[in-house]
This record gives sequence, structure tokens and C-alpha cells, in this order.
Amino acid sequence: MSTEESTEQAVEVPKYTPAQIKAATTKEAVLKALLDTVDKAYKVARTDVQAMLDEQQKTTGGTKFDASLPDGTKVGDVRLSGGEAAAKITDEQAFVEWAHKAFPSEAVTKLVRPVPARLVKGVQPRFVTLLLEQMTAAGVAQVHNEETGEILDVPGVAIKPSRARTHSVNFTRASKVKRAGRDLVADAWRAGTLAPIVLPALAPPPAATPAAAPDDESEAAA
Repeated sequence: MSTEESTEQAVEVPKYTPAQIKAATTKEAVLKALLDTVDKAYKVARTDVQAMLDEQQKTTGGTKFDASLPDGTKVGDVRLSGGEAAAKITDEQAFVEWAHKAFPSEAVTKLVRPVPARLVKGVQPRFVTLLLEQMTAAGVAQVHNEETGEILDVPGVAIKPSRARTHSVNFTRASKVKRAGRDLVADAWRAGTLAPIVLPALAPPPAATPAAAPDDESEAAA
């Protein structure tokens, strides 16, 4: 193989031109800057809305609220979802000791090695699940003893939030007579009516007001 042929094989033609790479990296940088700005504003807005809806639900009981453009066009609604609470064991020793006394038939003993062996007392897992489900449904750390009819306080258990209150945004769907909510928002954004309200940081500067022409009196006075 000649030296000339070897050199030709070693040269690789770049797949992308410098202009293509510059365009791609610029696009990503711009989108990243916009995304960061929008994401920050969205998180603040979502926190504010959650606080407002929580307060409104307390006073009016409402859980569904319209979302509209500045001109009153409805684009969707915001729906409040209530948080959930569940019974959780917070003090295992206190709970196990109570369970052994209140429901001795559900106690179990396990042999734990290495030697010397020690006895670890517990409660049947299925029974623990049943008790926790009953307390979650009741909303209090109490269970009903079906054999005695007693309502028993359960130590070592607390009702704690398992899912925080939240809300969801639902856009209207397109139909034969109206456009989809998302499309309406996009139209309003392109028209320039939303940026000054929801994202001032991305709003274009206000157009310069042309200087007023002097009236006849001022010209005469001059």
C-alpha cells in the first residue's frame, strides 16, 4: 500500500459542520434558559394555588375551579385532591406488648440465631395489616374487639399523612366548535397577552410611546 493511499484512508470527513453544531448547541442553551425560568415560575405559581385552594375549600367546600385567559375564555379547570392519612406503627415495642395482651391468640414467637438463642415475640403479619387497615378507615388509633365489643385504644400507633393534598390542571378538549385549551393558551401566548401577566421576565419591553406633537397654542406661544 502506498503512502498516499494510507493517508487517504486515515482522513475522516466530519459528520456535522461547525454551523450545524453551533445551531444545535445554541438551541439547547436557549431552551435551557427558558425552561429554568418557566420551571421556577411554575413552582411558585403551583405553591400559591395550592395554598389558595386549601383555604377556599375550608370556607366554601369547593374543589373545582375554572382556569381562564384574561379575556374570559375558559381553557380548563383546576381540581383539588384531598390528602390521605394512614395508621402507622410509631412505637413497635408498645404496640407489640399491647397486641399480646389484647389478642394473645395472634402472638407469634420466632427463634433467632446465632446461639445463644433468644426469643423475639411478635404479632401475626396478617393481623397487623388488618388492625392498621381498621384504624386507617376509622381515622383514629382505636380498634373494635368483636369478641368483647370493646373499643380499644392502640398504643404505639398514630394516624399520619400518607399523601399530601395536591391539585391537577385539566385542559379542555377540542370539539367541533372550540379549540383545545392548550391550543388557546398557545394562541394567547403568541398574541403577546400572557407574557406580561404570567412571565414578566420573558415579556418584551413595552413599545416606546411616540412624543406628542406640540399643539397650536404652544407653537403660538413659542
